[in-house]
Amino acid sequence: MQPVQKLIGMNIKLARTKRSISQAELAEKIGIEASYLSRIERAVVPVSCERVYEIIHVLGCKPSEIFPEPKEVETKFNRTEQ
Repeated sequence: MQPVQKLIGMNIKLARTKRSISQAELAEKIGIEASYLSRIERAVVPVSCERVYEIIHVLGCKPSEIFPEPKEVETKFNRTEQ
């Protein structure tokens, strides 16, 4: 399991590359800098739900392609005790 931001970022990158769209092209279409999109994909910065839906719209993908299943997401309720 991984943090939700990391999974969403990886899924955005995967969906984008599947469609042969560059970071620069996607970033321009949603009105952000390519460097900011890179930080979203690497989970360096959090991404808002609104921005995710903009990305989904531009990529023409389903939300399920970007949002992970709850069982895949690490939360305070399912972390293993160290």
